[in-house]
Amino acid sequence: MEHEDHHNPLIAAEALDTLAAEREPYLQPLVFVEPTRYAAYTGMRSLVIVGDSGSGKTALRLALTRQVAPENAPPTHLVATWQPELIEDVRGSPAVRIFVRQALHACATTLLTTLIRHPNLFHRAPPTVQMSLHWFLQAHIGEDRQHLLAVIEEQSAAEEGKALCRRLLSDPAAPILHPDATEQRIIAHLTGALRRIGMHGVWVMIDGFEPWLRGSTAPLSDLVIAMLSTLELLDLNGFAIKMFAPRSLAPDIARSWGVVKGRIEIDTLTWTPEQLMVITERHIAAKIGRPSLHLSDLCVADQDIRNWLQRYGGGTPRGWLRLIRPLVDAFATSGASHPLSENDWHTLKRTHPPLLSIDLTTDRVFIGDAEVSGLQPRPYRLLRYLYENRSRRVPRSELYYRAYLGRTEEPRTHDDHGWEDPNAWSNVLDNAILRLRRIIEPDPRRPIYILTDRGWGVKLEHAI
Repeated sequence: MEHEDHHNPLIAAEALDTLAAEREPYLQPLVFVEPTRYAAYTGMRSLVIVGDSGSGKTALRLALTRQVAPENAPPTHLVATWQPELIEDVRGSPAVRIFVRQALHACATTLLTTLIRHPNLFHRAPPTVQMSLHWFLQAHIGEDRQHLLAVIEEQSAAEEGKALCRRLLSDPAAPILHPDATEQRIIAHLTGALRRIGMHGVWVMIDGFEPWLRGSTAPLSDLVIAMLSTLELLDLNGFAIKMFAPRSLAPDIARSWGVVKGRIEIDTLTWTPEQLMVITERHIAAKIGRPSLHLSDLCVADQDIRNWLQRYGGGTPRGWLRLIRPLVDAFATSGASHPLSENDWHTLKRTHPPLLSIDLTTDRVFIGDAEVSGLQPRPYRLLRYLYENRSRRVPRSELYYRAYLGRTEEPRTHDDHGWEDPNAWSNVLDNAILRLRRIIEPDPRRPIYILTDRGWGVKLEHAI
């Protein structure tokens, strides 16, 4: 079976290696799949998209940007991507004013780079619009002016665009609005000028919250609630906030006045198994250099692989892609000329199983990216004890007393308090381990996670 070579090293390197859309500029246009409610996200309405880590929030943001601000055509919207920075000891309205100014700075730098690529947008504008855009740029570029002049010189754009932007940054701008003008009036003036050069308005894209979740989330929650409660911003014609936030912030976002009053739509980014399969197949095709590919081209056990992905991949593209990676590597190593056999697949399942993890703060158990359900308190205690001691083999007596019974001390002899004859509890522990395996193991008859050592001890494998 021969295939035309479509291998692109840049795309292949991004396909299954980074698993982060912001680091996949060449790949994303090839692999993106529109979520079910994509059309609802493309209007001038402010919205918040929440989703789990790896759910594709950034990929969605990039796709929306490509739609209204393509690389090689004049944009229909000014799309400013903004990642706010937390400022200590500033809360409420003062914080919102600071962050709005940061957003206006992002709009100004985006407008400047747009005019570098499309100088005719400015040259063909009426003189009053040119004056407004010139003033806006100089008023909100701030101290970055010299840096931006240096960046302009490094651009591969035509000299016409560079010359325009040098002039806009260097020549004095006529005052348009009073220095004390409100942010709302500034934004309204900007959107009015943009409409006169053919743009429908401004989208401020807010993304990149995940790093802030590593510490206390209270300052971040306060900021998000304050931003989304500033109704004066949300009522502006031609101005929309499109925020891409972690799912953990959803309860706080739902309490903001913007959501309560119906100014902002909040939606959860979810995928059907069919959509996740298409995303996965597109990534695999890009990785191995084919224009298209189906799972059956990869391995004859395609239905079992689908079931495996649905069971352990969770509901996110990243979960599915992480799970399929060993199979793709094996296929590429084999020469990528014929589908792998069923035996190959079963071997891979045992040698590269999805990793088990426990969130010890919430008692949630995961295999791969899928949460395990159905664990009762006692089986969970067994699993948690094995997990906390996963670097060693746990003796059966220790597992019985400390995990199964939940005691703090393990009696060593029949004279110790609470000692029980091993012949009396051995079958009890075996049955408990068997019940746990039925929940955890893909095949309880051939365990890969909970392993016993000739009746001496138990060890948890493939856990992180």
